[in-house]
Amino acid sequence: NRQFAFVKGNRPTNAKTVKAKEKSMQEHGQLSPITVVKGEDVYLMNGHLVDLQGNDIPDKQTEQYYAVVDGQHRVVAWMNLGKNLDELVICEALNAEMEIAALIAEMNICTTSWKGTDYMAAPAMALGEKNEVFDFAVELQTKGFPLATISLWCTGANSLKPKDLVASVKSKVLPRAFEDAGWFYRSVKWYEAASERIPNAFLAKKYLITFLIKKFNHAENPTQFSSQVEIRLRSLTDEQVKEIMNPKTEEDVSREQATYDMLEKHLG
Repeated sequence: NRQFAFVKGNRPTNAKTVKAKEKSMQEHGQLSPITVVKGEDVYLMNGHLVDLQGNDIPDKQTEQYYAVVDGQHRVVAWMNLGKNLDELVICEALNAEMEIAALIAEMNICTTSWKGTDYMAAPAMALGEKNEVFDFAVELQTKGFPLATISLWCTGANSLKPKDLVASVKSKVLPRAFEDAGWFYRSVKWYEAASERIPNAFLAKKYLITFLIKKFNHAENPTQFSSQVEIRLRSLTDEQVKEIMNPKTEEDVSREQATYDMLEKHLG
């Protein structure tokens, strides 16, 4: 029997959705088939597989797997319930001519609408060439960053749009925003420094990167600023991080403004 696998680069499962599926499947069982394609077909279309825990599966082993193209949450829910995965009813995708990435994108858009970063699954599965800016974007996606914040970290502007990411499935070319790595070489260092002191839950919000973009754009010496802010980020104390993440608000001062005030105080 073939085992289940996921297509590498497809959107990650959502814990809340999995819980809802667990409740439904515990009460009603499986209500609709899991749509799959043969693992070797994914490989032949330049795709790769990961197991249900997200670990890479060697390409030479793809014939041992079915790749789930619709039903990831149900498969994980069934597994979490301790059920036998061999009992799941499956069906193969009816259109055998479509490329895997396009098939997954189309099936998900037609069933549950994708949101923001979900659209990055499309180029992640379709592209053959490596792009370090896009890899950084995917890394942030896996940490729960919304598309708007990913765009700021990766490009320094709100330039990433879902429609452009979907279009790259057919063109096999990343949106132009990923072509210039100049901003990325700075921001990835800021992110690495910040993540040593500040939780991703806060970094996923736009406060820090918006603050850094504004300061960088107005710096007399941007190169010097970039280096200095790395040092300042790594030097933040636990108390300073708490002040930034949970600023004291005063009358007529919004929480957002109070956050920026704390960033200015400790990083400005």
